[in-house]
Amino acid sequence: MDNKNFQKLIKRLHSKKLPDDVAKQIIKLGKDIYDYLWVIIDDTNLTDYQVINILRILYQMKYYDIQVFVNKLLSFTQDQRIDVRSTACFLAICLFRIKNEFKELNIPLEQEILTKFFRQAIEMEVHQTIKQQIDDLFKVNI
Repeated sequence: MDNKNFQKLIKRLHSKKLPDDVAKQIIKLGKDIYDYLWVIIDDTNLTDYQVINILRILYQMKYYDIQVFVNKLLSFTQDQRIDVRSTACFLAICLFRIKNEFKELNIPLEQEILTKFFRQAIEMEVHQTIKQQIDDLFKVNI
């Protein structure tokens, strides 16, 4: 599949809810689309929903290069857009829980670093439900 077809799929990601059929189509394309998503995720022409849905898809495909994914995910916890920032925080929470449950996966996400990024995200503001999940995760107010 070429970039033109990839672009058509990306346009369909402008949706509040990640369309299952589109997500499955994208994930099926494997490493080529994964690499393409990394190239375009910082494109300022993408809508908030497109960025959020690309993050969700990369999350599902994260094991191609977990270190790169973790770094990018943490950077998006500092994004200027509250919806993108909140989604990145939510995905980081999920990934941290997976790390704690399945240590053999060697997910490079440390609590100290995550706490630092979450503090900054909360200062910038995140959705209340995300703030609550962060508090529940660490059992303290960050």
